[in-house]
Amino acid sequence: MIKTDKINQNIEWVQVTDCLPVEKKTLKQEYHLTTEMLYYALDHHERPRLEYYDDEQILLIIFDVAEPTRFNGDIAAEPIGLIIHGNTLFTFTANQTNFVNPLIRSIVDKLPQLQRDNATPLDIVLKTMYQLAIQYFDYINHINSIRTSIQRNLRGRTNKAAINQLLNLQTDLVYFLTSLSANNDMLTMFKRKLGKTLSDNDNDALDDVIVEIQQGLSMAQMANQAAQQVAGAYSNLLDSNLNSTMKFLTVFSIVLTVPNIVFGFYGENVKLPFMDHPFAWQITILITAILVVIVLLIMRFSDFFNR
Repeated sequence: MIKTDKINQNIEWVQVTDCLPVEKKTLKQEYHLTTEMLYYALDHHERPRLEYYDDEQILLIIFDVAEPTRFNGDIAAEPIGLIIHGNTLFTFTANQTNFVNPLIRSIVDKLPQLQRDNATPLDIVLKTMYQLAIQYFDYINHINSIRTSIQRNLRGRTNKAAINQLLNLQTDLVYFLTSLSANNDMLTMFKRKLGKTLSDNDNDALDDVIVEIQQGLSMAQMANQAAQQVAGAYSNLLDSNLNSTMKFLTVFSIVLTVPNIVFGFYGENVKLPFMDHPFAWQITILITAILVVIVLLIMRFSDFFNR
């Protein structure tokens, strides 16, 4: 779908969502975008990148945005395409990233009238990337709160749901780390290649975006390390529970072996002590109990239960 809008008297905003083949043709014919530009802008697996086409005077930016997945282990970041061609701003989004368009509209609407009238496409792009950068903070903080809740329950009974949830959080953090790192590399290249051609205000705005991206990257790294530590603690706790279970089964099997030995002897058709005694059955039970106690004492004094 292609939708056009006016940001101010000079800027035309072209919103491209889930672009169809016939719409690609329109973008090529009416807006003179090349096949290569459209390929980069529409590729759902494209990494953040910056391309400047000198001949056409077109700036292409691919930027990874945090995509709300309710932290279920799905892909947590998706690319969007931003193209500046003269006074025309193109945004390329998919169904999952279509929230970017309302975000841009809210950014424009909140600008003072004078700034809105004098805004350039690059101003809008930099302000948008800034807002998209700080969105990572909310998701990372929410991941931290979920991880903290799981961590509090470490002393309680472990359950499969908590382990799966922790695994999903780690997966989301991996996506965030990869996207933030790639965004940082792209913005650093932006600063290096085009910084000298930007105005002071645009350079300051670009520096602000870089700072927020780097802060988000630092937050994601810390959250990932904390999640790994909790996962390691859970793993150790599960190993400890397994060891306790195996120890109980070992003791139980050893204790049950003693009665089998005693009763096995008295089940033989040979002359045995106390077999003619009127309390022979009770005596065998007493012998069994004494032997079980001796086995337990041996295990206790050998520090078996504390290993």
